[in-house]
Amino acid sequence: MSEYVEWFVNREKQRKGFLKMLARETPKQIMMVDAPTEMGKTWLIQRLRHECQVRGVPVAHFDFRDRLPWDYLTILRQVRDQVGAAYFNPMTEVINNATGINIQLSTENIAVNVDMQNSTINAAGDVAVGNVNVVVDNFQFVQADSETARRNIEIRITDTFFQCLTALIATQPVVFLFDSAEVAPQPTLAWIESNLLMRVRNEQLPNVLVIMAGQTVPALDDAWRQAVARTGLDLFEVDHIREYISKRGLVDLDFDTVFRTSRGHPGLLGKMADFATVEEEEDDDWL
Repeated sequence: MSEYVEWFVNREKQRKGFLKMLARETPKQIMMVDAPTEMGKTWLIQRLRHECQVRGVPVAHFDFRDRLPWDYLTILRQVRDQVGAAYFNPMTEVINNATGINIQLSTENIAVNVDMQNSTINAAGDVAVGNVNVVVDNFQFVQADSETARRNIEIRITDTFFQCLTALIATQPVVFLFDSAEVAPQPTLAWIESNLLMRVRNEQLPNVLVIMAGQTVPALDDAWRQAVARTGLDLFEVDHIREYISKRGLVDLDFDTVFRTSRGHPGLLGKMADFATVEEEEDDDWL
């Protein structure tokens, strides 16, 4: 990830805005970064990830271009595995109990109640994590006889996740970074909006920050204005190009020519710099 830090230029408005959010100097908890392809969205997301890591802030990073089955269960498992599995032991217990078997539809109310050594969760309480062993996820899939049963399971797992998360953020912030939102499955984006983002908007997760970047991002209406900051990414100006080229060690390049050729487009600039740093070698492997 070092290049995302060493070669980072220009996106100070977004970076400083994020740091204000992290310091709770603004009521904004959600940042939507909407920009065309190769404008530096991933570089920004990775830089914000670095800002979290150097401050010891738990951060969950998602790149929807990764070849994963991006449903709500993948999101929850990724949060657990990146932020700290012990905090989510109760959720893993619920997942294991609800997956890998054929769930029959029942009209009986099922209360979430998981107890373990030094850790407990129930439908009305929070989670306390002491020195506990991590519950191993069986990584099986939900099998249900009906859509109603499947939805019941989703609600139980989701509610337990947010109970665990609420306990975690009682003493520290947690950051969610979503990259390449334009390729995320629509059901997954709908789950994020109606569960994670909605709880943030309703002030149920006061220590959670969400940054989502993409060529398209969810269109949240005016009801979200207090919680959401929207931003785009501008083309680089000549000073930004000069700074980037200098950081790449390409001081012999004609900056004006690079500016005219790249037109300030971060993706083109990066490709030009990559090409300029390739050492020419004769390849005789085919002989």
